[in-house]
Amino acid sequence: MAAAPAGATPAGRVALAGLVAATWLGCVAAVPVPQARGVTLEDLRQLENLINAAGTETVVAEVCPANHAGYYENDGRGRDRLVICQHSVTLGDVEAVWEVMAHEATHIMQACTGAGAIADAHLPATYRELKTLAPHYAKLIDTSYPSADRRLEAEAFWMELQPPTVVLELFRRNCAPFLPAEFRPSAGSSTRRPPG
Repeated sequence: MAAAPAGATPAGRVALAGLVAATWLGCVAAVPVPQARGVTLEDLRQLENLINAAGTETVVAEVCPANHAGYYENDGRGRDRLVICQHSVTLGDVEAVWEVMAHEATHIMQACTGAGAIADAHLPATYRELKTLAPHYAKLIDTSYPSADRRLEAEAFWMELQPPTVVLELFRRNCAPFLPAEFRPSAGSSTRRPPG
């Protein structure tokens, strides 16, 4: 693993989830945090554990490119990391952190497969669901990304909308070859298809 750049803190399984917990509990202990998908701190820990087990470092950075809440970077020379941009994401907001991690974890899944994270046969339904549930994302994809990147981004934005069980299972399925045995999906799981 490459060393984290200045302004970035390596966030192993305890550090990122712990930072979220400390911020969450310290700042809003008396105020309930809305969790539309039922995302919990444990879900964040599980996803971060899977990401780290697949060989990707998780980092919280103070300095990021403009208009980024996070990004996935794999330069093929040892730098393989998911970055959460502290200036754009309220670390105490479990939902906000989950959205960034789910989105960027999709790009890790795509790197694991060398293709998409969702099988071709399921893409039409994925696009329909994205257009129905988050038309602003569909418009953003169509207007802000080159055609070669639209599928990858559609999968990532769709993943943000999914409950933790779907994201975690798809990560296990897509990245199984890179995960230690205890993190792999159960026998009989099909890869690159949404569970259910």
